[in-house]
Amino acid sequence: MGRFCTNCGHPIGQPVPESEVLPRLDEATSATPGPAPRPLRPPWLLAVVGAVLALLLLVVLVSCLGGDEDAAEPAGTPGGPSTEGPETAGGQRRPVDVAPRARIEAPAPAPVTTDLDGSTVGFAADQMVDGVPQTSWRVSGDATGSTITFTLRRPTTLTSVGLVNGYAKTVPDGSSLVDWYPLNRRITRVLWVFDDGSTVGHDLREVRRLQRVRIDPVTTRTVELRIATVTPPGAGPLGRDYTAISEVVLSGTPA
Repeated sequence: MGRFCTNCGHPIGQPVPESEVLPRLDEATSATPGPAPRPLRPPWLLAVVGAVLALLLLVVLVSCLGGDEDAAEPAGTPGGPSTEGPETAGGQRRPVDVAPRARIEAPAPAPVTTDLDGSTVGFAADQMVDGVPQTSWRVSGDATGSTITFTLRRPTTLTSVGLVNGYAKTVPDGSSLVDWYPLNRRITRVLWVFDDGSTVGHDLREVRRLQRVRIDPVTTRTVELRIATVTPPGAGPLGRDYTAISEVVLSGTPA
């Protein structure tokens, strides 16, 4: 009796049939296909996601900015510019010049004249509050003792007052420029008088710019500007015997 393999039952010493030969481990591994690779995300998908995120961010920013702007817009009443002035950080109104809206009573002005450049020039009282230093109220001679009264539209708490104390105009004359400020009288002292009877003395220098003085807050409806002293007339062939005020400023807030 022949001998057989106890594992597979094949006769010992006989060649193994070719069909029973097992494949090599490395051959079997390479012959077996692996799992298919995961497909990559298409590039356009990333672009779409980025665009959506950017749009959402833009909507949020616009909403935030729009809310701030609406909250900052003050409620107002139509019908012309406000005369109350902007508010400070503490909620108080800032002083503004109330002189342009005042009613003015002043001595009669000097007659209309023709300037060196051929222009016609008048000297009405409202030119003291027009914001143009080249214009002025002007009277003949020495105006010492004269009073100009400003009646405000409403009681106002004033904190500073000032004026340009002469005729601060320059005019061309041929190839030169004539400065009328030193050629007319200049006011060297005035008194400011308020409704409560308080008075503020104001000494002025001979300079052709606005000279302002701070005062203790005073609530008033009228302001008197009393001319205390003036200089002599201007010297030289172009000197003039006139007293002039180019600008007046009354700064305060409605009471």
